[in-house]
Amino acid sequence: EMDHLKMAVAKIDSHQPDILLVEKSVSRFAQDYLLAKDISLVLNVKRPLLERIARCTGAQIVPSIDNLSQQKLGTCESFHVDKFVEEHGSAGQAGKKLLKTLMFFEGCPKPLGCT
Repeated sequence: EMDHLKMAVAKIDSHQPDILLVEKSVSRFAQDYLLAKDISLVLNVKRPLLERIARCTGAQIVPSIDNLSQQKLGTCESFHVDKFVEEHGSAGQAGKKLLKTLMFFEGCPKPLGCT
């Protein structure tokens, strides 16, 4: 199993991505291998959001590691994650303000869309 995960991560790494977004989860060992290759991983991204990000960045969604050979990477100038406190009267439990984490894909090719 470990050899299979190493081969899968090597296959991903051969395309030199900076960020990998996945719809479900990824094994802890694969997460560690990706981290060692300096590939950021975003887990549990809903399919409609994956489709929007793919449209905006020009990426192709790959349903399986087996289909990776013909994939197209998306591009953006910068990616960052920020946390915001919701101010609009939406208090969480015990009156605490809700913390929202947002991903930003900035500098995407213009004709592909925007958010």
